[in-house]
Amino acid sequence: MSDHQPKRAEVAVCEVEIERICARYQKLYGGLVYDVLEHLGYSHQVLSHEVTPLSPSMKIAGPAFTVKGTMSCTRDETIRYKRLAMIKEMRFPCVEVRDRGTPFPVALYGELSASSARAHGVVGALVDGGVRDCSHLISMDFPVFCRYRNPVEAFGRWAVLDYQVPVLISGELAAAVQVNPGDFIFGDYDGVLVIPAELTVRVLEECERFKDVEDVAREEFAQGDDPVLVFERHKRL
Repeated sequence: MSDHQPKRAEVAVCEVEIERICARYQKLYGGLVYDVLEHLGYSHQVLSHEVTPLSPSMKIAGPAFTVKGTMSCTRDETIRYKRLAMIKEMRFPCVEVRDRGTPFPVALYGELSASSARAHGVVGALVDGGVRDCSHLISMDFPVFCRYRNPVEAFGRWAVLDYQVPVLISGELAAAVQVNPGDFIFGDYDGVLVIPAELTVRVLEECERFKDVEDVAREEFAQGDDPVLVFERHKRL
């Protein structure tokens, strides 16, 4: 593992109760999180619309454990053992984030990866590439977001280059979004957003404030109140 880890992410997650933060984020939704990020000047933190959950009900919320991949053309077993050793460094409740790393259209994640990662504290995975064993992952109720599905094994075509280093994931409003270790990952059926680690709590609190306002406005709209007056009463400041 690289010895030049950013310390800001560690501080950001250690000074707060990260489990409670994750649980609070689970009550939010993508559109709201995006609106708050844009309001704060971070409109390019949304990942490509090609990155989708394996099932509509899946949601991820947690600090990123990043994995940088590279193309491989060898089936050297030491490569496999490096990936397995990496899993022991994971901590609850993190989201494993794998970049593309190879031009081969392979499955970068599967049931065995998820089973071992979950046992070491991973609460979900974000993969800028392919996934296989999808029916198993769904039955495990393990949330995985990816760009495509296929059965092609990654071993011999992809390898772990490094982990807990910055990685680039396909973006929606930018070609790529940088994900640093500890950045907060939020994803639901609408899409995935990357929240800079130092903004994790601020974005959460703003989302909760906006959500309370939206809940009231939603009820008033449903009751048939004048939509102009409802908007004026509850528009975000």
